[in-house]
Amino acid sequence: MPSRSATIIDVARRAGVSKTTASDALSGAGRVSEATRARIMAAAAEIGYTPNTAARHLRRSRTGAFGLYMPRRVLGMTFYMDFAFGAAERARDSHLDLTLLAPDPLSDRLPQLRVDGLVIVDPLSNDPVTTKLLAADLPVVTVGRYRGVGPAAAGVLNADHAAMVNRLLDQLALAGASFPGLIAQDEDFQADWSALVLDAYHQWCRHRGIAPQVRTVATDATPQDVDRAVRELMEQEPSIDAVVCAPDGTALRALGTLRSLGRRVGDDILLASCVASPSLELCDPPITAIDLRPRQYGSAAVELLIEILAATAEPPTERLHTADLLVRASTSPPAAR
Repeated sequence: MPSRSATIIDVARRAGVSKTTASDALSGAGRVSEATRARIMAAAAEIGYTPNTAARHLRRSRTGAFGLYMPRRVLGMTFYMDFAFGAAERARDSHLDLTLLAPDPLSDRLPQLRVDGLVIVDPLSNDPVTTKLLAADLPVVTVGRYRGVGPAAAGVLNADHAAMVNRLLDQLALAGASFPGLIAQDEDFQADWSALVLDAYHQWCRHRGIAPQVRTVATDATPQDVDRAVRELMEQEPSIDAVVCAPDGTALRALGTLRSLGRRVGDDILLASCVASPSLELCDPPITAIDLRPRQYGSAAVELLIEILAATAEPPTERLHTADLLVRASTSPPAAR
């Protein structure tokens, strides 16, 4: 072969087929037998053919990129970063770029969106950017339902947060707790998951005749804010024998606060988190947590958007993402203590 880059015509000649057949085989389109497709793929490999993805997307009036938007206040949190990595990996596997969007919430207009579709994580009903993105002429997958007013998303991916909170609270009861308190997200973070967590906790308490005990913190709460909330919770109701922390990152701080109050976590008080992170596994004692499997979550969100664009999933489509409960020493049953 000459030193120039191999073209689709070179592949077609090498495989003894037409340019159209070669193009269909390499792109996965059209009706091409498996034997012919295999011969074309082998020919492409032999001559070092690399598809021009930019040109292919241009021919299809596509940019070859997806946009990812999440609330600014959560960008440093472990869950959201792991989610973004999972989304980027899935996009890369399909030769797509992933762009992290950071529009100005104070601006009246969105910047030009050079993407084929959007993934919005935790769409907040009080976020003007979310409202504008949902109104853009693009397919959107939301991670969590949008509770605001406006156009519906083409796809919704969600974990069963209510079921997972019930599993967590049942684990606390199994471990001997009868009066769990909750550190919840404050009302400024109007995401679907935070509302589902709070509702599930209230229903669980109501079913057992327990008076709910809740303190709230902001999404970007400081360690001092979390410390204050835990202290207020324990001082208001000293008979609380378990603490559940909903916001990402608050359980680790709560562990230190409970110790400063003379409580022994995993012994005379239990502690659990609604969001898992590596730090919760490494602390002493390791803290029970709901594992939302964020990398797989991100990958599944991009997969759903790909299917919507390819018309293999018909909007509106809702899918359930599987989570798990990681039971650790902070909620060990009485026999294990």
